[in-house]
Amino acid sequence: MEFGVFAQLFVPQFERDRDPNAEHLRIFRNVEIAKAADQHGFKYVWCPQHHFLDEYSHMPGPEAFLAFCAAQTERVHLGSAIFNITPAVNKPQRVAENVALLDHLTDNRFEFGTGRGSSSTEVHGFDIADINETKLMWREAINEIPKMWKDAPYSYDGQYFRMPERKVFPKPHGPLHPAMWVAAGSPGTFTEAGELGLGAF
Repeated sequence: MEFGVFAQLFVPQFERDRDPNAEHLRIFRNVEIAKAADQHGFKYVWCPQHHFLDEYSHMPGPEAFLAFCAAQTERVHLGSAIFNITPAVNKPQRVAENVALLDHLTDNRFEFGTGRGSSSTEVHGFDIADINETKLMWREAINEIPKMWKDAPYSYDGQYFRMPERKVFPKPHGPLHPAMWVAAGSPGTFTEAGELGLGAF
């Protein structure tokens, strides 16, 4: 059995009422938990990407948090749970670049978890009119990102994003790209994860 911790970065209002520095303290408390997980043989530190969700999660940049943790840990796997890969939130080519860079910085300890946002508060905050459309956006991006890690130049003209022919750098560190996951909350997503060869959490 493998164990992990989840760095949600929950910042309750009552703490902020007491201490104006509470958000800062919570960020570094999560870093300390990641270091403790590494020291005590935990397998994972997972970190979400959320936007505009007061108290629930003040964690908009898992790539920044996990890179900081990578420099202070040695063994624990560091995973995005999730990177929001809908093109309106994160351009897939930027995600591909960041994932490959994290693969180097963590020495193959990065795990690439994906998703599409958790609520209308997040989705509408990025000017996406229909939350249901994010499923189609995610599906388009998840199929294209691994192609960007190949040696050949990449180009794409799709429904939700376009890219002229370019080589994407860096390439992942090693013969394989990081393990890929999807956040699943319905039976259909679990089925799709299996069909695409993705881990599900």
